[in-house]
Amino acid sequence: MSLFYTRFVLPVIIIEMNLTLHVSHTAPGQLRPLNILRDLTGVADLIEVCFKENLDASGRSHLDEMRRQARDNVFLNWAPHMIDVISLPLSGFVWEDNGKVVGNVSLIPFHQYGRRLYLIANVATHPDYRRRGIGRALTEVAMRRAREKGADSLWLHVRDDNPGAIKIYRDLGFRERARRTEWYAPSTGLPRKSESARFRIRPRAARDWNFQRNWLERAYPPEMSWYQQQSWSSFGPYLWDGFYRLLSDIDVSQWSVEADGQLRGSVSCRYQSGKTANLWLASPPRPDYEALVGLLLYTRRMYAQQQGVHIEYPAGPADEALRAAGFSPSRTLLWMESPGQQPN
Repeated sequence: MSLFYTRFVLPVIIIEMNLTLHVSHTAPGQLRPLNILRDLTGVADLIEVCFKENLDASGRSHLDEMRRQARDNVFLNWAPHMIDVISLPLSGFVWEDNGKVVGNVSLIPFHQYGRRLYLIANVATHPDYRRRGIGRALTEVAMRRAREKGADSLWLHVRDDNPGAIKIYRDLGFRERARRTEWYAPSTGLPRKSESARFRIRPRAARDWNFQRNWLERAYPPEMSWYQQQSWSSFGPYLWDGFYRLLSDIDVSQWSVEADGQLRGSVSCRYQSGKTANLWLASPPRPDYEALVGLLLYTRRMYAQQQGVHIEYPAGPADEALRAAGFSPSRTLLWMESPGQQPN
């Protein structure tokens, strides 16, 4: 997580709310708004306990950043004034018992085409406090708060192997909108290079762009663009796209695969030194398995000296090709949406 710090100090505003919720009487403690001045370390510790088995290097880095922010006076004076401005987890609620944070929910604002959206994230309950209604209560108050702020839509994501949480969210009015899997391939363990006369891999050409963009928009649909925050100008072949990449300091490499004289897929890779390379895959609704495997293996070889490669893609269509190319699924997330402001 990278942050821009302004070098000025303003008085801190802490929002207090009158909260009336139905929570199991067996749940000790109280629900209250997140206080950035004193809760960040406790929230980081809670997330680490709750998700330790699933934390990757990026997740651990985010927790380290939260703990650093908790000691940064400039950040602590700046952050409360940016709660509704930038897409960071600066707002939310905690459940506290005897001075310890045992439950958390974050409320993160996004904007898309004039619409206000909120992502409900980092829903966590300490293992010793589960099955007492705390997670549901935190989610309910976050939903209420987002609607009070004029949200047009509420979103959250949940692992597909967590049926209990999925049921709670469905009961609260959320409906599944997408199912996406995150994949990772290490820089080691690459199979021997094998040539195939059937397909040819080459640098992405301008003539590929119409197909590539259509396939990208299918795999990364506009209704999810608020979260992915990816401009297709990052990948376009035209002069103005090149200026966009230059001004945005974006380093992109792209390749395409042809088979039987037709374009079968393209891959775009954004890379920063010392970090995992991120891929965006564009392929037809019915992928060409052999061509796609070849393209993915080629991309892995191009980054064999780096920290591996990562891709997020709709669950299902390309799963077998990704596995055959040496990718392993990290997690599959259900993206769920609920209406924002309720009609009168």
